[in-house]
Amino acid sequence: MKTKLVYVLVSSKEDLYWEQCLISVMSARYQMPQAQIYLVCDDQTNDSLCGKREEIKQFITKLIVIPFDKDVKKIRRSRILKVTLRKIINGDFLYIDCDTLITHSLDEIDDCLFSLAAVLDGHCIFKRHPMFDFFVKQNKHLDYPIDKIVKYFNGGVMYVKDNIEAHEFYESWHNNYLISCSKGSFIDEPSLSKTNIEHGYLIHEIDGSWNCQIRFGALYLSVNKILHFCSKKNMPVSYLSQKAYLKKIKEYGINTENLMDYIRDWKSTIPQGLVTCVGEDASFAVSPLYESSRKHFINNKIKRSLYIPHHNFKDYIISIRNNMLGRIAPKYLSQLLYKELFGIDIRQAIEYDFNKMLYILSFYSNNKEWSTYADKLAVRDYIAAKGLKHILPVVYKIWDNSRDIDFESLPNKFVLKCNHDNGSTIIVIDRYSISDYYVKKYYSKKLSKQFGISTAEPHYMNIPRKVFAEEHLENDKPFSDSLVSYKFFSFYGMAEYCQIIYDSTYHNNQKSIIYRISDWKKQVGFISKNEGNIDIPCPNKLAEMKNIVKLLSENFPFCRVDLYEINDRIYFSELTFMPGAGRIKSFSQHFLNTLGKELKSTEYKWKLS
Repeated sequence: MKTKLVYVLVSSKEDLYWEQCLISVMSARYQMPQAQIYLVCDDQTNDSLCGKREEIKQFITKLIVIPFDKDVKKIRRSRILKVTLRKIINGDFLYIDCDTLITHSLDEIDDCLFSLAAVLDGHCIFKRHPMFDFFVKQNKHLDYPIDKIVKYFNGGVMYVKDNIEAHEFYESWHNNYLISCSKGSFIDEPSLSKTNIEHGYLIHEIDGSWNCQIRFGALYLSVNKILHFCSKKNMPVSYLSQKAYLKKIKEYGINTENLMDYIRDWKSTIPQGLVTCVGEDASFAVSPLYESSRKHFINNKIKRSLYIPHHNFKDYIISIRNNMLGRIAPKYLSQLLYKELFGIDIRQAIEYDFNKMLYILSFYSNNKEWSTYADKLAVRDYIAAKGLKHILPVVYKIWDNSRDIDFESLPNKFVLKCNHDNGSTIIVIDRYSISDYYVKKYYSKKLSKQFGISTAEPHYMNIPRKVFAEEHLENDKPFSDSLVSYKFFSFYGMAEYCQIIYDSTYHNNQKSIIYRISDWKKQVGFISKNEGNIDIPCPNKLAEMKNIVKLLSENFPFCRVDLYEINDRIYFSELTFMPGAGRIKSFSQHFLNTLGKELKSTEYKWKLS
């Protein structure tokens, strides 16, 4: 095989890109023992290729290292390497994304006569692509006639000749990508599409087997040469795309259980029940039945991630009682619920028990403003007034009625939630796959309920109920399957402890750990239910987080400030005044006493006469 196989890797020990790349280069070497496999990386990635990560060098022919300024972010480094490959590599090459499995020999590519060749994104013409509207929006910033495109190519696998046409194409692609970056978009496909138009549609379409994208490419599963196992990431068809397996590779490297079996037989990577259409019956997967199956999968995943407790008849009667008492005697209801949960009267609890102090704070202090700050929409004005508008996630739309939710006006990924409650969040990673009917029905129920009545949290009752769509924040923490929430327990702006919540994709799997902020030391045993057992790295922006917590909570006797840190940027989540509705059972008594003493120490300042 004369054509070089080329990979681009920009990775650190915290992400999972090296693990994906190891799978691909191992499979390429297995299928083509004599192939020339080039790995192009930046200098920071090269410095990280030690220990287990050095194993990847066993499978490559040549490592090419390109230096970058340290302040250039990973995503930009990765794409710049990709769009400048023609200047880096001598000879014809086949570029291959890291999240791929090579399932057959690729030596046929030597016979390719075209300067550039690639596979259609979605394995269909552009206007029939299920994500057509999304791609149009994604390309708007480059201001070119995208409506004229018939073929929109996926840049995950590209054949590139060493000729003048290809060199000129890559020079233009690089320039267009830099323009894209200047307008805030760091993905490479829009600039690839624009460059293809400018060069007279130079990219030639090759068979879908060269880049079988799992979501749309099942027609090519039985004949695939390159399986793009992370394609679109919205239906984890292959074990190789699952974080849990990639984390095993991080730990065990080339000796990971089943890895060689998966490389020898790609079909063994497919869990039974997710995709039944492999081999000769693969055409099923591009039929309406496949689309309905995929939607069923996505919607079931959403439902499993929501916390919807099961109620029997006894629970139903209790809920009626709680709703009645919550309206006429919330203080008595709070006492009743505490006694039913802990077996003692709250007034007889330890003097500085945190739950008891929250009860006193809730019913014996001036907390009229809590309703405003607990409102996920109204609180945004407070955040902005504090000079912290930059930490607010983007809100796309707000609706008073669930019937009015307009999915067509939203991007492909977004988050839905109510402003007046807890636990109503739905994370949408593919708006083309969700059931509009189910989502609207779900929020119709949420908006019909006046949150806080049955839990004796009267400050929620005055919040005008709405549902809104917010930007989707991508988790960047390899130790969690979900966004990591940092919850700071603050007393008049002073916070000594932070609860870190992770692995919360499914409610029952959620883990948490308490850290002391001053020295970022894990407080083992402070969590009595579902305590995590891993070490959480100190947030890079911890100092800035502390300043934000101080600003937002300095006027409150107690307030929990919830923040995210994503790619070295801080995002606001919410303010909470009554965690666990004032009946926290997941903390150890020692930790409850520690927090309670903090609140007790300022009781003279906030307690009403």
